[in-house]
Amino acid sequence: MAGVTLASPLGRPREIGWIVGSQTPLAGFLVSLVFSGVIGAGFGIVFGGLAVTLGSGLLWGITYGFLWWLAGPLTLMPLLQGYGVLWTVEVARIKYPMLFGHLVGYGAVLGLGYVVLAWLISEKKKDVEVREGVLELLRAGVVGGIAGLVGGWAFGAWMGRMGMYPLLAGLVHSDSPMVGKMLHFAFSLAIGASFGVLFRKDIRGTGSSITWGMAYGIIWWILGPLTILPVWLGRGVQWSLDAGKGAYPSFIGHVVYGILLGLVYSIVERFWRILFTESDPLQREPEGPGIQSLRSLGRGVLASIAGGLLFTIVMVKTGVLPSVASLIGLSSMKAGFVVHMVISAIIGASYGILFRREAYTYGAGLAWGLVYGVMWWFLGPLTLMPIFLGAEVQWSLASALAAYPSLIGHLAYGAGTALVFHWLTLRDDLEMEARSRQRKVMRRRLPGTPAPALWVFILFMVVNLLLLFAE
Repeated sequence: MAGVTLASPLGRPREIGWIVGSQTPLAGFLVSLVFSGVIGAGFGIVFGGLAVTLGSGLLWGITYGFLWWLAGPLTLMPLLQGYGVLWTVEVARIKYPMLFGHLVGYGAVLGLGYVVLAWLISEKKKDVEVREGVLELLRAGVVGGIAGLVGGWAFGAWMGRMGMYPLLAGLVHSDSPMVGKMLHFAFSLAIGASFGVLFRKDIRGTGSSITWGMAYGIIWWILGPLTILPVWLGRGVQWSLDAGKGAYPSFIGHVVYGILLGLVYSIVERFWRILFTESDPLQREPEGPGIQSLRSLGRGVLASIAGGLLFTIVMVKTGVLPSVASLIGLSSMKAGFVVHMVISAIIGASYGILFRREAYTYGAGLAWGLVYGVMWWFLGPLTLMPIFLGAEVQWSLASALAAYPSLIGHLAYGAGTALVFHWLTLRDDLEMEARSRQRKVMRRRLPGTPAPALWVFILFMVVNLLLLFAE
């Protein structure tokens, strides 16, 4: 019954009663209930073996909800009604409000409910394991809470400039900016703590922690300003296309919050383990950590050449190289190219450090690279570059739409850098293959990883939201 949640994956209950020859709300509700249960059972059959933690259940559930948004209101329902599939941007915009219902009303509840029910009926629970689990949850919550406060500090700076604190204070019937600021940090603390609790078993390094943070920030953009906040203020959920457009600056803010959340969580977690946990001999490298980091940094710089050149093609076509040159007070395309390649090398080096333990296949490397490229689209042309040029962050929908070609360039950069980095890693590791084969097997992600769901969710929400929002 975990699949019977808050929304129907085929459509609104009042729209699907005709399947049983009735237009009454009760008929629609019963049909919705049956289909939700059947489709929820499908989740258990297909993804049950992958949803093994709360975090993996959440991500796989949300991705399953997204797939059923495509398969239900855009495909099966119009086919049953004789219209044929409706895979156009115009129809997607009409069905846009149902997207969030599928993601958080059905998918998220389905995934979390499945994991909780599976744990409750499991026969493997022991008192010792439960006690250790509680202590682990407390530790993850504390570390996540610290990280959440840091992310909230950065997001709060933008909220203060936009005058959003009085709106937040309205939740407790106040208009004081100070009250709103206190609520903001309380929410940041709670979201950060829940991040640690949900994803503590899925994060393997700083790179994956950052991307999990991005995804969680996007989830809270849906849950926060579009769902919980307006419901609390008595306005109902704001899942319309216009509401999404109006809240897009907050979308970028939540992404940046998530990036900082994941980064700080990984750093604090690492220090915690160094101070309070014995090192795991299975995780030790045959070389010292300093040498490993230098190797990864060098591979990242070399790989960035390929990614930077791919990005240059987009930059030449869009004529933005002179703007890049303005970072050092020049305006020529040659200067812009040099600055661009230097920045590419820095970002490539950071990719090598952050993701050296994440990808063990070209496919996984490609996916991590695409997500990393998306991350730097938010951090680069929309955030850091305007700041370096003495302007405000460009988090408006208009700025994001204008920078859409740059998003394509960042995707190309991330893909090229990640693929070449993986090739360089495989080539260099041949000398140590015999010694490291078992170590790689022990470090390899288990089948329950929600990484593929993470990739799908982030790339869809970033790339396609802009297409839906564009006029």
